[in-house]
Amino acid sequence: MVFLLLLTPGAALQAGKLSFSEGRFSVEIPAGWRKSSVKGDPSALLQYDAPGGSGSFSIYQLPVLKGRKADLEGTLAVRVGAFEKAGLKLGAKVQSQKQDNFDGKPAIFGVVPVEATAQGEVVRFTYYLVLIDAKDSVILMQAALPRPLTPELQKDALSIIQSFREKPPGS
Repeated sequence: MVFLLLLTPGAALQAGKLSFSEGRFSVEIPAGWRKSSVKGDPSALLQYDAPGGSGSFSIYQLPVLKGRKADLEGTLAVRVGAFEKAGLKLGAKVQSQKQDNFDGKPAIFGVVPVEATAQGEVVRFTYYLVLIDAKDSVILMQAALPRPLTPELQKDALSIIQSFREKPPGS
């Protein structure tokens, strides 16, 4: 299950720390990963491709209305529904796990195995989704990785997720 893997330290060489949302949050991108050259989702704050284009990693920031509380489970369900509406077939039941303290914030981790047909062939991959309650917004980290997943690619994606930090207020 993903949450167990997230608790192990990442050992990938870091290419660099990237800040987003006006420097409020940051992640470390492993060596060999490159800023995506393909026009992807315009709402993504960051989009990076794994070496050889074998996978990708994106970060989104979804606003939470003033006076409301983030609904991580509901947001995960909406995201999975969007995959299905886009024509992706769920390969198995979505697994999710809550974590009460992810860099001091509540989070939910989802593993979404999907299948798509491209040029007559079935392509299988897994989305790792991490939704973090940042009070005024939900930070969504999304890794799209091929199946079967190589240990190196899994290690890289998990190291990005594990590196997520929020800058302490006033620093």
